[in-house]
Amino acid sequence: MAISDSQKVDLLWKKVGFAKAKTDTNSNKFAPNEATASKAKISASQILQQSGSIPGTQPTSNTSIVEVYNDSVGNTLLTTEDATSSDNRTWTTGVTNWVDPSFGATYQLKVYAAASGQANPQTNGTQLFETGSGNDDQWYFDYQSGVLHFIGNNLPTAIGTGTSNVIYVVGARYTGALGLSADATGATTSHRKADLNTVYADASINEGDLLEVSNAGDGEYAIYIAKQDNPTAISHLTLVITQDGGGSTDAATMTADFTFDSGTITLGDVSSGSRPLSVVVNVTNAFDGSTSITIGDDTLRTRLMDNQYVDLTEALTFEVSPSYVYVNALDADNTIKLYVTQGNSTVGNATVLVSYT
Repeated sequence: MAISDSQKVDLLWKKVGFAKAKTDTNSNKFAPNEATASKAKISASQILQQSGSIPGTQPTSNTSIVEVYNDSVGNTLLTTEDATSSDNRTWTTGVTNWVDPSFGATYQLKVYAAASGQANPQTNGTQLFETGSGNDDQWYFDYQSGVLHFIGNNLPTAIGTGTSNVIYVVGARYTGALGLSADATGATTSHRKADLNTVYADASINEGDLLEVSNAGDGEYAIYIAKQDNPTAISHLTLVITQDGGGSTDAATMTADFTFDSGTITLGDVSSGSRPLSVVVNVTNAFDGSTSITIGDDTLRTRLMDNQYVDLTEALTFEVSPSYVYVNALDADNTIKLYVTQGNSTVGNATVLVSYT
């Protein structure tokens, strides 16, 4: 006997709506009562690396990260009917990563029926609305795959059997960089631990990961690099520096507390040849509103940490591992600063810690 549609819907409801695994029927266990987490996995190659630069209003012309489709630009997109589906039911755009309305209401896709070859379908065609015309003829657009499907029981009369119309769409798609940036990759391989025992207990540590240990056994911090996955002994680690220097004449940690309205805070100067090893932001009291921070210097405020790697609305600890060496001759020219942009926040407290050699 086939699996019932109600069971399939329950599985999707729990997986998509609540990120939970289905372990029982809905009548026995509602979605909020499911206990096992089951989040959807996202391939690194699917990450929109520059999504933070997508404007909140759809641009009127193409940009470096957004391609626009409409009559004004002259490229309202002609779709292709999916011949493997029911007649006129499904149409493909042939391109992916459309910008959805979560980035702004003006990114809502528009759909038009017009004759094939129509130069201005947005002007001369018939607009088909997502909610339908009142005849159960709604459509659904998958912004990731670029597939349009008429999901209602009926088809709009403008593309029904007997017409020669085809489907055009108006919208915008993301054309920026995909995947994790070098900085983002570094952010996933830096760990801050209380002592070596907590290092040995963390099976998520991989070969090459950077480890800042607050107490390396002598009450002082040290920086290590893991020589293998899941290190369980000191022989599995390479010592980089200790608080006393570890062979470096400029090993130290800068720290400062900040709030939502701290503005610019000078953390300190480093000498020529100094290399920041880790940047840690510990949010002790979650921020409301839109406060953001970056850490760097007056030449490049995001040099050591960009705002996309810190969510100040969460009381969590965030870490990145920069890869930059300060080379100016004067210490005063190598000044590391914290830049706080208040936005509309009214509360929030955190601590920043920068470790360097």
